[in-house]
Amino acid sequence: LKLSAALAARLPKAPRPTFGGRMCSRAIAVVALASALASATAEDSSQLGGASLRGSAEPFRSPSNQTLLAAGSSLLPSGALVAPFALAKRFDFSQPPEAEFDVEVHSDEFLTHSCSNYTNDGKTVRTEDNKLHLRVDSLCEGGGCMNSGRVMSRESFKYGLFTFSAKVPKCNHVWPALWLLPADVNGEGNYGRWPCSGEIDVLETVHDQSFGTFNLVSGYGSTGGCWPDAEMTCNKCEPEYCTSTTMDWRNDFDRYFVEETNCDAEHPSWEEHLFVLNWQPDELTTWIDPILSYDAAGRLVSVEPKPSPEAAKGLKTWKTYVRQSTPEWLAVGNFMKECFPEQAAADAPFDDGFKIVLNVAVGGYGGAPCTWGSSTCSTTCGKAVGSELILSDISVWQKVP
Repeated sequence: LKLSAALAARLPKAPRPTFGGRMCSRAIAVVALASALASATAEDSSQLGGASLRGSAEPFRSPSNQTLLAAGSSLLPSGALVAPFALAKRFDFSQPPEAEFDVEVHSDEFLTHSCSNYTNDGKTVRTEDNKLHLRVDSLCEGGGCMNSGRVMSRESFKYGLFTFSAKVPKCNHVWPALWLLPADVNGEGNYGRWPCSGEIDVLETVHDQSFGTFNLVSGYGSTGGCWPDAEMTCNKCEPEYCTSTTMDWRNDFDRYFVEETNCDAEHPSWEEHLFVLNWQPDELTTWIDPILSYDAAGRLVSVEPKPSPEAAKGLKTWKTYVRQSTPEWLAVGNFMKECFPEQAAADAPFDDGFKIVLNVAVGGYGGAPCTWGSSTCSTTCGKAVGSELILSDISVWQKVP
């Protein structure tokens, strides 16, 4: 991976992530790229990952509605979709979870290092009253972990508009998530293992945060770490890789406001909210509680963002990533072009089928007071037992040709 000397001089050493990129916290993040690009010239940035930013010397910033439209957005500035979306699938929660999902059985010990031990005992994952429940059910023997729920959809999806009606647990250092991952727990996709084949986080939130994080994760194979400490290789991220993630705990660029969190209840949670993801080539958007409009045929035709309440303190209720103005996405372009010239589309790795993943982790994120194998799972974070992620609906809509 080659960058000009001028741009390289402005790249600080990439810190290790404190949270985000849920598969493995040992990865080296490239979160410094966005701030470096803010002052880079168009000539410099055109060399980033072999993907061209030439033609725009403007500082990197969150794209406006007009920018989205110019980039070929699937949304008009009014919120109207450029084409109607028809319902393709509604998950059936009247059946046992296994009808729609693989209930995963493994620990987080070597993934996010959270306290969660994912089981399939009928308690951590269940359907009840046409709702799907994922529960932190009990402490493991010895107190070094907690039995919790995690599922992955049996069906894979490529592009579309996804709606999740969810009541999300909060406080007690829980880390619930609504996300998408290729194929299996290892994120194995067309371009290799995680992070080479990508990850889409519709919602990540921890403890008492009032916001959700919308995050894109990608990466490239390397000789061990990220540039300039390592070289890119076509190893499909095995065994070494560099992770490129839009999550940056140093600012609020990746966040959207949900609601103020009250940790006084025995098992605190947000109210039920509607989380919406629109995933199209070169662009992904997430909203919280938008106004959805339908035509006479029941097709989805408009997504209007909810106004930000005063409590949001400037945070929006939606977030968009456009490939052409997202350096963390562009950073893997050279890897895709060199290693998968006949296979990768311009928006790779987000040009592949992904499955829906839901889980409740406890601790494990950067700064968390409890991690796998520690007695703090049962002491400091012990009140997380009883926390539940409850979904009343998951629907997938596809653009009408």
